[in-house]
Amino acid sequence: MGQTSTIRTNQASNHKLVGDIVNIFVLAATFAHLSTVIYFTLPGAQGVVDEHWKKDGFCIQNTDVPYWSSFDTCLYVDVVFSIIIAAMYLAWKDIPGMEAPSAFVPAFIGSTLGHGIVHGAMAVKFRDGSYDPHEGSDQIVPTLGQKLVGWAIFWFPLLKATLPKMKNHHVAVLSALATYGQGFVKNELGFAYVQTIVNVAFHASQLSLSPEEKNSREYMMLPLMGILPIVVAWNEILFCDAFFRAVGGHVLYDASIAVSFMAFYLECYYFSTKSRSKALTKEKTS
Repeated sequence: MGQTSTIRTNQASNHKLVGDIVNIFVLAATFAHLSTVIYFTLPGAQGVVDEHWKKDGFCIQNTDVPYWSSFDTCLYVDVVFSIIIAAMYLAWKDIPGMEAPSAFVPAFIGSTLGHGIVHGAMAVKFRDGSYDPHEGSDQIVPTLGQKLVGWAIFWFPLLKATLPKMKNHHVAVLSALATYGQGFVKNELGFAYVQTIVNVAFHASQLSLSPEEKNSREYMMLPLMGILPIVVAWNEILFCDAFFRAVGGHVLYDASIAVSFMAFYLECYYFSTKSRSKALTKEKTS
């Protein structure tokens, strides 16, 4: 009995340690990414970030191929992954032990679809020739209706997925602030702006959890979802022309988010079923 208690205490300590390290790593990498893109998009700044990335603020493949630019493929990939994750959710949500991870899924699907729709709208601008990442915010001011649509289909579901335990009216206020703030961000920094808000909201909220909550396995696993996307984001700004654009461009970032969540959800499923199997075996042998 004492040995079992010691093992559980060590596991809880490991959960907290790993969770803290990953959360701090992703936050540090996010702020470093933001600082890098701000500095190297200043007039006259040269080096470090890829010049082709600077042109659009994204690494975009097939800009002149209708319905097949990186923004188009972002929409397709986000829809496909949303369907797959929805199927996983319907199959696993009622399995004992899957209640907590399944609670994240509806909001995550909503945010993924909203993300894809925004990229689809950007792809339309490619096709009609109106896309210009260097238009200043003082040149084209979104209407109130456009801001409300952005709040409803992009920011609210995105921040709800990021902060699933927060009450909806608080998420609505944060989403409104993020929507308003985006109007002051030059277009080349739009992606870094969104990524910074999401990562700070998620990983800072994780670090602020109570010691008891940090001892949970969930605290160790959830932050791991942030590693692949931030690594992909760095590759996008540094190696767009070297290889990133050739293998898909910005769609790889969208895919990295969905793949990371699917890996988390799949791991939770295997852990839950394994735990149930052990419990049943113990019952039969006792």
